[in-house]
Amino acid sequence: MSSRLLTTQPPDPAVQKRRRTTARLGLSPAASALLADSLRGSRRPLLRIAALSAVEAAPALASGWVTAIALDQGFLRHRPDIGVAWLAVLAALYLVRAVAERGMFDPMAAVIEPMRDRLTRRVVHNSLAQATTCDQAPDTASVSRLTGQVDTVRNLTATLMRTARPLTVSLLAALAGLAGLAPLLAVLVLVPLTVAVAVFLWTMRRLTALRRNALIAGEEVAGCAGEVLAATRDIASLGAEDQAAALVEARSDAAVRSLTRVGRAASLRITVILVGGYVPLVGLLLMGPRLIEERAITAGALIGAATYVAGSVVPALQLMTSAVSGYWSQLGVLLHRLAESAPEPAPTTPPPTPVPPAHPGTAALVAERITFAYGPGADPVLKGLDLHIPYGDHLAITGASGIGKSTLAMLLAGIRTPTSGAVLVSGLPVTGLPEVQRRGLIALVPQEAYVFPGTVRDNLRYLAPGAGDNEITHAAATVGLTPLLTRLGGLDAVLGDPAGGLSSGERQLLALARTYLCAAPIVILDEATSHLDPAAEHVAESAFRAKPGTLVVIAHRSSSAARADRVLHLDGDRVSLTTAPPSAVTPAVRTPA
Repeated sequence: MSSRLLTTQPPDPAVQKRRRTTARLGLSPAASALLADSLRGSRRPLLRIAALSAVEAAPALASGWVTAIALDQGFLRHRPDIGVAWLAVLAALYLVRAVAERGMFDPMAAVIEPMRDRLTRRVVHNSLAQATTCDQAPDTASVSRLTGQVDTVRNLTATLMRTARPLTVSLLAALAGLAGLAPLLAVLVLVPLTVAVAVFLWTMRRLTALRRNALIAGEEVAGCAGEVLAATRDIASLGAEDQAAALVEARSDAAVRSLTRVGRAASLRITVILVGGYVPLVGLLLMGPRLIEERAITAGALIGAATYVAGSVVPALQLMTSAVSGYWSQLGVLLHRLAESAPEPAPTTPPPTPVPPAHPGTAALVAERITFAYGPGADPVLKGLDLHIPYGDHLAITGASGIGKSTLAMLLAGIRTPTSGAVLVSGLPVTGLPEVQRRGLIALVPQEAYVFPGTVRDNLRYLAPGAGDNEITHAAATVGLTPLLTRLGGLDAVLGDPAGGLSSGERQLLALARTYLCAAPIVILDEATSHLDPAAEHVAESAFRAKPGTLVVIAHRSSSAARADRVLHLDGDRVSLTTAPPSAVTPAVRTPA
């Protein structure tokens, strides 16, 4: 597992600020943190979007002013030419707005696409972390989240940037224009609008939480119904139909109540529009004539103020309380679910980097009283095992299927951490080594050989990027890969779908040659030759035996054990270690009492 999964960067003040802002708008702390972190590194495109948004807001800012001037200095003074000229200015501003909208696509893409990539990487890293740790089960829904929830978050964010952003800047621009045009009328509009916006923000926060609860309630109905349907025979045999129906009915009633609460919260949008939009408009129309008579405002100012309210404030409230509110609450629910499935790693301070001895001859592998169990309540697979594997040793590990051979291999390689005890390489804990250093010391070849699409050359030098063609060809010949290499067409041959183009044994030969090329002094073959015939297996194991270094083989044939210097046999609590003469037992392993 990459060490990047275990550490995080120091908190970014800008990210922290975005988290606080989104939390106020109805997102849960986990969803807010996920959204803010997914926007990390988007400062420049966001600044460009803000600048273009200011240009987009020009017509909303000027609409009331232009209307007032066109009336007061043009049409009401019987100067239609002046009035038309000012309206032409407003039309030009709308053309400028169209240009700004066209230029918005590139910076929006520069925000949305990296955001999707970051979310994808986070979910992938979390799924891999769960799959490679012993205390968590692999998340089988990760593919669904990648193809569904992450893409939906991307689409919702893009939609909100295309709708909520221009609405917000237009609303602010209209209010600024109104305050500059007629401060007295601005007060008549701002007081009820402020109340309406406060109610809207509270409603949006509540609506997001209620929709999240409704989603969970729906999932509980589906889960409960599925369990009941799967157990219909048992339910019928026990005569528990009424109890089973009551369980499903209780979940259904809870889901109905959740949806009802969502509907009630959503109905407040009408109040928001009335209070924030139509009440100020009616107030302007009622108070305007008297203010004109008192010469507190002009007729053009009144019409201009009404233009701001009817043309910007009311449409903004209508769209924000319907589409924008719905999009935002959906985004909050999905981000919360993603944050639950891929939680943010806790900030940690990396420990000092241990430096193992540079000379490979000191790379001894030692297991000190290691015990391992798959879960807190499970019986230990290995218990109190001591083992010393000096550099240059050839050890075979035997035992019945499921006895713990592969588990021991992963413990020795540092892929799993013992429940108690420690595995040391060159005197240092294997799991405490940085991944790069651990890979440089230990190479584990599992039974399932991984071959990726690409050239044969790229596959073989994956662990040795600097290997030349002569080295690759020599490694291939040594492990018995040459006939397959010739059949494929040489090192430049392209492997498409490995599962369809190569047999299991051929994939194992490629993986063995790849490992032979690497410089790791310790090689662990976990039934890595199980799909080879005995002759091919003999060639491959002899190649690793002749190579300087330590070889540990999880043996599936007696011939593998016969070629080893020592044999470790696992049989539950009985553990034995024998050398070439079967009667010789080394004290390196203690059998637990």
